[in-house]
Order: sequence, then C-alpha cells, then structure tokens
Amino acid sequence: MQVSLQGQTILFLLCIALGGGMGLLYDALRLLRRLLPHTAFLIQLEDALYWLASLWFVFAALLRQNHGEIRFFILLGLLGGLGLYAMTLSRLVMAVGIGVLQVCKKILFLFFEILWTPFRLLWLPFRRPVTKFGGYCAKRGKNCLQLCKLYVKIKVVSLRRDLRFLRRKP
Repeated sequence: MQVSLQGQTILFLLCIALGGGMGLLYDALRLLRRLLPHTAFLIQLEDALYWLASLWFVFAALLRQNHGEIRFFILLGLLGGLGLYAMTLSRLVMAVGIGVLQVCKKILFLFFEILWTPFRLLWLPFRRPVTKFGGYCAKRGKNCLQLCKLYVKIKVVSLRRDLRFLRRKP
C-alpha cells in the first residue's frame, strides 16, 4: 500500500517520538533499579519485559499508521528518537528523578521518625527493668532447659528398657 510523502513524514516523526518514549521508559526502569537493589536475574527479566513492551508499542503504532509494513526510515526514526533522547534529555531526567527519589526518601524517613518518637519515649523508662527481667528469664530458661534435658535422658533410658522388654521372646 502506498503512503503519501506527508503520511511518511508523520510516521517518521511518530517513530522519533516513540523512540524517545522508549528511552524515557528505560530511564524509569533505571530509576527503579536505583531505588530497589536488583539481582542479575531480575535485571535480565526487566530488560526482557521492557523490550517486549517496546516491541508491542512499535508494532501497534506500525499496524495503525502503516498497516504493519516495516520500512528503513521507520527503524531510523526509532533509533534516532532513542539516540536523540539519550543525548539530550536522559541526563536531565535521571538527575531530576534521583533528586525526587532522595526527597521522597528524606520525607519517608522523617515520617517514620515522627511516628516512632512516642514509642521510643515510652521505651526509655522501661528499658532497664525489661532488660533485667529478660536476663532473669534467660537464666531461668537455661536452668529449665537443662532440667528438661536431664528428664529426656531419663525417659529415653526407660523407653529403651521398656522396648527391650517388649522385644523379648516369651
């Protein structure tokens, strides 16, 4: 199917925008990786999902605008848009994103600090008695466990004796 020159220009500009969107999506993925530590497997899985999503978006755009035909200028537009985004806006987006993440992190820490302060203030007068009582319980628990160990040894010996009695032939 023939597409006019104006249609091809619009398609080329759409592919440039789509390439820039792919770069923006990948920068969002990079910010997520900075926020939460990832294993190598998870990084590979995220990259695979990114490329599958990108493939789907490109295919949907080509199917809608160009009846699914792949042309050289479409690939040039995608790569050009991705490269243009990477050279111009990527650093700015990452810098702003990292700044926003740091501000959010500080706000969350402040929120939890405010949330935990009353509990820490309540803990201060009870810390010493609770630790003393915990030490006392640990000592008593150790004595109890030693007594239980002795009891278990006695029971095992008597159980073995009873089993020998049951295995005896009359």
